[in-house]
Amino acid sequence: MRLTFCNLTTIAATALIFSGSAHATDNTAVLTTNGTAYPWTSIGGGSNGGTIAWLFTVGSGVVLTVDYLGFYDPADVALGDAHPVALWDTNQNLLAQVTIPSGVGANYLSGYAYQHLSSSVTLNAGNTYVLGAFFPAASSDKLLVQATNQQFDSNITWVQPAQTVFNPQQTNIAYPSNLLSPNGIYQEAFFGPTFRFTAASVPEPSTYTFFGLGALALIVAGRRKFGTSRR
Repeated sequence: MRLTFCNLTTIAATALIFSGSAHATDNTAVLTTNGTAYPWTSIGGGSNGGTIAWLFTVGSGVVLTVDYLGFYDPADVALGDAHPVALWDTNQNLLAQVTIPSGVGANYLSGYAYQHLSSSVTLNAGNTYVLGAFFPAASSDKLLVQATNQQFDSNITWVQPAQTVFNPQQTNIAYPSNLLSPNGIYQEAFFGPTFRFTAASVPEPSTYTFFGLGALALIVAGRRKFGTSRR
């Protein structure tokens, strides 16, 4: 079959459509508030500050754009303290940080208070990240413990909990380098921080190949047409 310039244009246009077919939707990382809620003083002790965290991996075939970080706030009650929430990669590079203010938050959704990031952060498919929240000493604000049936958005997979060593000297958020076993008593332990994001699908390699072939066909056809018009 002989391809005309119009046919080739259609092929290239179709390739462009497929390559831009990634879609974005609004998502929350933690879908539930399961587990037992304890005040920080019952976990860290009355004189210790600490960072509690959890690791997660982004699913294959998607990239996530994080716009909000959040903190557990049961029934939208007034938080007694401000709580920094931070997002790192596993090389301890800080990617984003907000402070959830004390009092009743303006951005409340399904058990969590949120703060908008000044600049969104992109999380890549297959990579693992760390999300943590800080509790100051003597805080009466609550966190969720041993939430073995916690539910997550399908674009991420929970990996394990983490924490800093709780002590009186910790007065601000820090990278939680103390990784806890994902089994036993620490299974899905320590929930406080969460995030909101949009997920966009990553085109398959075959899509880029199709687009490249379509573009090449356009170039060849254009040269032939230009050569014919000169005869």
